[in-house]
Amino acid sequence: MNHESRINNRITNFCILHSALLFIIILTASVSADIIIRKIPEGKSVSVRSFEREGTVYVSLTDFAAQTGFGWKWERLPKRLTFWNDSGKIAFVQDNSFYTVDTSVQSLQSPPIRKGGTLYLPAPFLVSAFGSKYSGSLSWDSRASSIVINTLIHSILSVRSEVKQNGTVVSIALADSLPYECTYVHPNLVLNFAGGTLDPSNVRRRAQRVGVVDSVFTLQYEKSAQVSLMLNRTVEKPHIDYNRSTRTLMISLRPQIEQRKTAPLPVKVDVPIIRTVVIDPGHGGRDPGAIGPGGVMEKDIVLGIGLELKKSLEKAGIKVFMTRDKDVFVPLRNRTNFANEKKADIFVSIHTNAVAGSKTRLAATKGYKIYFLSQAKNEDDKLAAMRENAVIELEEKTHNYDALQNVLINIAGNEYLKQSQELCIIMEQILEASQKRIPKLHLGVGQANFWVLNGAYMPSVLVECGFISNPEEEKLLTDKRVQAQLAASLSDAIIKFKKQFETGL
Repeated sequence: MNHESRINNRITNFCILHSALLFIIILTASVSADIIIRKIPEGKSVSVRSFEREGTVYVSLTDFAAQTGFGWKWERLPKRLTFWNDSGKIAFVQDNSFYTVDTSVQSLQSPPIRKGGTLYLPAPFLVSAFGSKYSGSLSWDSRASSIVINTLIHSILSVRSEVKQNGTVVSIALADSLPYECTYVHPNLVLNFAGGTLDPSNVRRRAQRVGVVDSVFTLQYEKSAQVSLMLNRTVEKPHIDYNRSTRTLMISLRPQIEQRKTAPLPVKVDVPIIRTVVIDPGHGGRDPGAIGPGGVMEKDIVLGIGLELKKSLEKAGIKVFMTRDKDVFVPLRNRTNFANEKKADIFVSIHTNAVAGSKTRLAATKGYKIYFLSQAKNEDDKLAAMRENAVIELEEKTHNYDALQNVLINIAGNEYLKQSQELCIIMEQILEASQKRIPKLHLGVGQANFWVLNGAYMPSVLVECGFISNPEEEKLLTDKRVQAQLAASLSDAIIKFKKQFETGL
């Protein structure tokens, strides 16, 4: 074998070795993944081409389109894959993080990858990108490695009550599982479904008594839905189960057993009376609070609402003190200490909410919400508390606020927690009925670790009157008439709570 042949053989062997190594690298980087598309309510499951790379699951865009009714077209030169249906078009470009929805340009955290003659996209991004153009709903279930396609437009299909041997069962039929929160303060039992949509043809108000349920009310909000039950008897803690096979949420309501007691001797009892309210306009002085896009400061708005609330309550014969009645800074700890020193019967802290982000997000996020002191149940409430608690950075003396998280555990069982929750619910109901220009935020009343409420020995609530970061609500909140309307609604709620508290009804 001559020298030239030996060189050619070495080159050939090197190419074979290089190809084998490259194949091993590709095989290691891209592992096949068993991904299915699950259709609801049909109950069908279809496998689609997919693979996993560095912990991310990629799904074939064309396979997904075939299961959702999208047409598609591949353009070789721009390496663009376009999908369409009656709602519009979505176009992706190979290895490009930007895609278009109709004429709008959107971005992806990971670009589409070409493999085996088609484009693949990470499953969560695929669901998000196609969601706006699909008539039903799409979701990615990472635990089951499946994309759930719900062809039904509505997710809450029906509500019905049925009397059983040991109580009443309320069944809520769902298109699929939904996150929910349940609040029970007699006589109201409220379930809030994040992202829920009501089927108006089947879910409607019913006033017919069934067992312990007197009536059912439903409300549709922009980003949630609410099912509210009015009960005619006090019940034990509701027991809730979700039947995955029938997609039904079942609430078991067992009447509370009243123990018979011998008639007590007549004893003179002091009737609890609400005489004094402390109003706490948040922030102040060197702490402006949140600042709106038009330069309006939270501290000014909440002071205006607080002064109007003071006038309204005093007309009703209630003694009112304010933690501040001018533009001064008051540390968080001093506010509840002030309420305790005045022996207040109710403490109301007034604020406005805010979010950061794009103009679209600022314009879309709006509404009021009422909070009481307890462990936060969701990220939105936790973030609201973090923003309000940030004022400690401006305080001259440092307090051990971190220890308050442990104090919360003890406070959760005391007598003021339930009363605070009841006051929240009454405020929410009256605001919802009276405020047409500022909507309810979502998911009923909120709860979180607001440090300004910690340490108050009376029913205490924090009112977020709206989003100052929303340009429309910023203008409304600066309007003196709107401030007076908000104050009047809060005053009506306090007076209603006072009557219920004093009569025991």
